[in-house]
Amino acid sequence: MAGKLSAATATGGVRQVTALCRHLEFFAEHQPLAICPLSNGQLNLNYRVETRRGLYAVRRYPATSSGVCRQQELRCQHAAAVAGIAPAPLCLNNHQQVLISEFIAGGSSFVFTEQKIPLLALTLAKLHQLPTQTAVLQPVNYLYQLAETARDFFIAADEVLFNTLLVAAEKYQLLANDWVLCHLDLHAGNMLWADNGLWLLDFEYAQVADSCLDLAGLSLNFQLSDASEQLLLAAYRQQRATGTATSEQFMAKLPLAKIVVSGFCWLWYLSLQDNQALCVEQSRYWQQLLSQQLDL
Repeated sequence: MAGKLSAATATGGVRQVTALCRHLEFFAEHQPLAICPLSNGQLNLNYRVETRRGLYAVRRYPATSSGVCRQQELRCQHAAAVAGIAPAPLCLNNHQQVLISEFIAGGSSFVFTEQKIPLLALTLAKLHQLPTQTAVLQPVNYLYQLAETARDFFIAADEVLFNTLLVAAEKYQLLANDWVLCHLDLHAGNMLWADNGLWLLDFEYAQVADSCLDLAGLSLNFQLSDASEQLLLAAYRQQRATGTATSEQFMAKLPLAKIVVSGFCWLWYLSLQDNQALCVEQSRYWQQLLSQQLDL
């Protein structure tokens, strides 16, 4: 979920990005005229950079995210941009940990309404049908990886919750998979509404996974009602047309997929709670939601 920049953080960040841009070859012939912070995620700092050639979105990556494959992120965003559902990536500088992309002007965070379901389903179906090659996400393995970094913050009750979560994830993994390119971080901060169109942002966690994980993420992050969830699922299946499970199979998988996604979020925020106060609040939120889903 997107956080808010304090005035001090924003001012300091702009100074740093201004200095950084002066040393980037991409801006060698058109130095920045103005830089301002954009909506800020938990780990990435995003800025709008204006030069005489136009507007650009610049993302900086902290050292704590060094384990993410930036080349994979670039490939996924490029494929989505070709499909018309993401801004085009223009330059990745691994040394400086910077990604420069096309800037989508006049955009705002996506707000879910039932009227937008057809476009949301179409956008998701387009993403899921892209042929990009990535690693394949195995939920149980990923939960273990997240737990390795979060376990220092575990209390006894967390061990019980984690073990119960693993049982549900193992059940989910045994069900038939619909392997597609998933975004895996679909929330309002990573979805831009501009000119009555939907753009997906931040492909940091995108990889091949079961399609139900993205559907579960949307349902959880936008707190969809059962009726809205059913409408989204029906619209999505209509857009995919072939290669998807039956409606009954999807509905059987979705509750387990929600548990898995809630587990991802809980452990991810828990591992960061030493660094940001907002992460403490979010880890508690996802922990409570997960406990409710598991009837603990």
